[in-house]
Amino acid sequence: MLGYLAGGVLLAAGTLPLIPRSILALIPVAIAANIVIGQVVGTITPIPLYLDSIGTVMIGVLAGPAAGAFTGIISNLIWGVTLSPSVIAFSSGAAFIGAAAGWAARLGAFRTPWFAVIAGALAGIPAGALGAPVAAYVFGGGLGSGTGGVVAVLQAAGLEMLNATLAQSLFSDIIDKALIFALAYVIVRTLPRRIRDRYPFTDHSRARSSRAAVRVG
Repeated sequence: MLGYLAGGVLLAAGTLPLIPRSILALIPVAIAANIVIGQVVGTITPIPLYLDSIGTVMIGVLAGPAAGAFTGIISNLIWGVTLSPSVIAFSSGAAFIGAAAGWAARLGAFRTPWFAVIAGALAGIPAGALGAPVAAYVFGGGLGSGTGGVVAVLQAAGLEMLNATLAQSLFSDIIDKALIFALAYVIVRTLPRRIRDRYPFTDHSRARSSRAAVRVG
C-alpha cells in the first residue's frame, strides 16, 4: 500500500502547478463531499455504485483536467489515510475521472444533460477497466457492500475472479459516472452567474445561446 501512496503523492505533485489558483478554496469542499458520500454508499448502502467522485467531477468541470485529477488523487489519499486504506490503490482511477470531466467539459459535454450522461458513461469504461485488476488481485473482488455482492453472484455463476470483477466494475462505473456527470450538469446550471464567472473554464459548459449572448454583450 505504501507504493500506491507514494505514487499518488507523485501524481498530485505533478498536477499541482497546472491548477488555477482560483479553485484551490473549493477543493477541500469537493474532497469532503467525495469522502462522506463515498463512505456512506460503500459501507452502508447495498447499491452496487460508488458515488464518490461528485466533488472531483465538479472541480474538473469548473477548472479543467489538471484540477480534477488533483482533486481525485488527494481525495483518495486523505480518505485512505483516515478511514479506508484500500481506496489509496484506486487513486489512478480517481485521477482519470477528474481529468475526464475536464476533457469532457472542454469539448462541450456539459452544455446539455444528455451529452453529460453520455460522457459520464464513456468515462466509466476505462475507469472500470483501471479498477478491476486492483480490486481482483489486490483485494479479492469488490470492496463495497453492494459491489462485493455483485462479484460474489458472478463468481457463483461460474466467472473467474478477474472476469467477475471486471464485469462488475464496468457495470457499476458506467452507471455511476453517468449519474455523477448528470448531477454535475445540474449543479453547474444552478450555480449563480457570479460564481461561474470566477472560473473561466466554465465557459466551455455554457449553452450556445448563453455563449452568443456573452459575445454580443
